[in-house]
Amino acid sequence: MKLRLILKTLSKKNKEHVIKFNIAPSKHLGFINFINLALNQDIPVTLSFEKIGKSGAKEESKIVGNFKFTGKDSLALSELNKEVQDDERKRKKQHQKRVQK
Repeated sequence: MKLRLILKTLSKKNKEHVIKFNIAPSKHLGFINFINLALNQDIPVTLSFEKIGKSGAKEESKIVGNFKFTGKDSLALSELNKEVQDDERKRKKQHQKRVQK
């Protein structure tokens, strides 16, 4: 299964611009848990950026935004959560089998 974060916006001429970020399989469960937390709480989520230089110095970007998540289909979201947890369990079992050999 693949998870992808998709950001969309419109230009002045009503042209849609989209950028997509893949979410690594090791981060799926954490991402789904974060989304569920944001949906269940009625608190806005803050979006910000962090610049990391070649020397490793971190600097927070001056761009920031707040938004709230809304669910389109809670049933589909719970199914996705189950699927991610099942994938996580299978991966852990495979890892245990490899370690035991």
